[in-house]
Amino acid sequence: MSQKSLLACALLVSPLTSVAAIQITDNFSISGFGSTSITKSDNSTPLFVHREITDETCYDCDTTFGLQADLSIIDDLNASVQVVKRPQDHWSNVELEWAYLNYDFDQFSVRGGKLRIPLFLISEYFYVGQAYPWARPPQEVYDSILGFTSYEGISASWLWEVNDEAVVRLTPYYGFGNDNKVEFSGHQFNFKTDHLAGLSAEVSGFNYRVHFGYMNSKYLMAPSASPNKETLNIYTLGGEYSMNDWLFMSEVQTDDLQTNWYVSAAYNINKFTPYLVYGESHHRRKSNSLTAGMRYDLTHTVSLNAEWQGIYMDSKDYNAGNDGQFVTAPIRYNEDKDVQLYTLMLNFIF
Repeated sequence: MSQKSLLACALLVSPLTSVAAIQITDNFSISGFGSTSITKSDNSTPLFVHREITDETCYDCDTTFGLQADLSIIDDLNASVQVVKRPQDHWSNVELEWAYLNYDFDQFSVRGGKLRIPLFLISEYFYVGQAYPWARPPQEVYDSILGFTSYEGISASWLWEVNDEAVVRLTPYYGFGNDNKVEFSGHQFNFKTDHLAGLSAEVSGFNYRVHFGYMNSKYLMAPSASPNKETLNIYTLGGEYSMNDWLFMSEVQTDDLQTNWYVSAAYNINKFTPYLVYGESHHRRKSNSLTAGMRYDLTHTVSLNAEWQGIYMDSKDYNAGNDGQFVTAPIRYNEDKDVQLYTLMLNFIF
């Protein structure tokens, strides 16, 4: 799949899996996606939230599988359901990622149910590895909110065609109070939110897209040393641009605790796409990383990624017990502050 095709898919309102959907009836379709890998690092400290990759060869650290059903109920009213086995899930305990009703009228649309949080460039297809050039979305940004990807609430979108070359989409959203559980490194944390509210704004054209995201949430975490509720404000800004066979992407995420960013460049040569990514994390997590990889498209629906990633930390941050991109501080394991990660990834859609 060429870089222009990747960007064109990203600009679609519907998920990328629609390009390979199985049409059951005129108004009902089923689609799916998945990823699996062989991966290994040179550090025994678990790496990445929800994946926890170590120096033992892992065959299921990235395993993802999703099914999606889309139903057109009447004109302008449709329903969508997506169930995902995420990397952190067991096959017997998959996650309902979204389930919503959508109504379109003129340039507006309204959704209600369980929805995807629209914070990042690839939020809508975060689990669809076939939709982006890398083996994994850059962890500096995409692990910054501990893997929370959905909420229960409502959203409204307004689409404005500025001219023949630019479209603006504004999406305010509101999530009701909810309990979210996060497990990593053998510990479970519960985040009880009073509310979740935000705004997504995008400007897109034939070969570019600029995305701004904002989210405000008040929550109580347990276990925690503080019994008080915390308020979190998250801001994101990202862009992607396609030029001939090049695809450039960059995003920055900042909140009260951290600032993270990455830049990426990929070049398409027939079925091959070599790519480079550089990322940094500051404040709460302190590290920088360099990723080099090669994607090979076997077909339009199946691809392979071979990837190397080096993640580095300053000695002073290591000695201070900083986690970096690890699940816990490597100094606790008496391990090295840096890590080399090797991945062979298979992605597919149907």
